[in-house]
This record gives sequence, C-alpha cells and structure tokens, in this order.
Amino acid sequence: MLEHFCECYSDLSGLILCPVLGSITPLFIPNSRIRPIRLIGLCASLITFLYPPVLRIQFDPSTAKSQFVESLRWLPYENINFYLGIDGISLFFVILTTFLIPICISVGWSGMRSYGKEYITASLIREFLMIAVFCMLDLLLFYVLPESVPIPMLCGAEHLLFAGIKLFLCRGLVQ
Repeated sequence: MLEHFCECYSDLSGLILCPVLGSITPLFIPNSRIRPIRLIGLCASLITFLYPPVLRIQFDPSTAKSQFVESLRWLPYENINFYLGIDGISLFFVILTTFLIPICISVGWSGMRSYGKEYITASLIREFLMIAVFCMLDLLLFYVLPESVPIPMLCGAEHLLFAGIKLFLCRGLVQ
C-alpha cells in the first residue's frame, strides 16, 4: 500500500501546486470569516509538508544526478522548458521550506485580524516560489524565481512606493 501511495504522490508538480491551490481557496471566502481562512492556509501548508518525506523515502543518495525529473516544453522556439528535479541539497531545502511555512502561519495566527486573507495567501505563494526555486533545473526560471520570492511581502503594503524602494535597495546591496 505504501508503494502505491509513493507512486501517486511523488511528483514535484504536486508538491509545487499544493500551496498554489491553498492560496487560491481563501480568495473566495469573505474577510469576515477569518477562522476558515486560517484553517485552510494551515491545512494547505501541512499537506505540502507531507510531500517531502515521501520524496525522501524514494530518494537515492548514492547518485549525484537530479531525481524525480519532470520536463515540459514551455517555450519551444526559445528552448525554455519547465524542467524540475531535485538533488540532495535541494531536497534538504524543500524539507526546510515546507517545515517553516506552517510555523510561520502558526506564529501569525493571533495577529491575523484585518489582513488574514492576504497573510495566508502571501505565505502560501512564497512557499510555492521557494519550492519552485529549489526544484527548478531550467536556467532562466532558476534566475527569475528567486527575484519573485519577495513580491508577496509587498502585497497589502500601505506605502507601496516606499516598500518597493526599500526592496530595490536591499536586493541591490545583497547582489
């Protein structure tokens, strides 16, 4: 039975799409119903947390090749593919990401009064982007996705221009 479970749920696309689906669902719930929004966000992040142990069970540490490789021709005339896979280091970072996001949602549990929907949506989109960064094997998307991770932090910012300038300066200093 475990073998059938591992065959069904070992794909990286499911791991990446789980937070996306969890971030879309609260958008259909009114802001006044904060409890279901919190629970949906926490459940989506916990379901995402259940994927990497299955990957770890099937992972072969004796090879340095990327494993669980998925490829989809995205822009064939530019030779850009949606090319996913993980190695030992990226598996560790995927496990760490899926472990930390439920903690972040739980820590912000009591503070989610006025912007709960935005907080949950931004956290799950950030989780999706970070997992995609660690699983991406295509060079173009590998460089585009890390730059898009801070964008959900700007959602709902009251002074969006100030937040954008601060983000630009911080990213410039880091690079």
